[in-house]
Amino acid sequence: MPRALALAALVFAAATVPAAAQTPARPAGSLTDVTGVWTMLVAGHQIGLELEQKGAKVEGVMLAMGRRVLLVGDYVERTLTLKGERPEDGAGFSHGGEPAADAPGPIVATMKDDGTFEGELSTNQGRTKWTGERLKTP
Repeated sequence: MPRALALAALVFAAATVPAAAQTPARPAGSLTDVTGVWTMLVAGHQIGLELEQKGAKVEGVMLAMGRRVLLVGDYVERTLTLKGERPEDGAGFSHGGEPAADAPGPIVATMKDDGTFEGELSTNQGRTKWTGERLKTP
């Protein structure tokens, strides 16, 4: 009889757990969620990248050469696509909030099985390859 009582308690406990707790979330740091702080390596230079993912939409900030560039994009089927909204100081953008005519192409990357990124972005030298990994916390 104790075995039946234990089984009944388990069934009751499972039934009373909120639905949100029963549905596994996409944990930050997984292959399905890019939320977090990343270190990009572009032509020998380190660039900071902070991303927040909600569903397929991604927003973030790229920290490069003393500038903070706001980014928007998406992450679908392990492919990240970002575009710069504008530098926080507005430099490099024409009046009225529209990008300058020479606005760079998107930042694109694919998440590899080891959780790192490999992709391309535009620089003043043209399209350049980059890699990225999550910032490791001690």
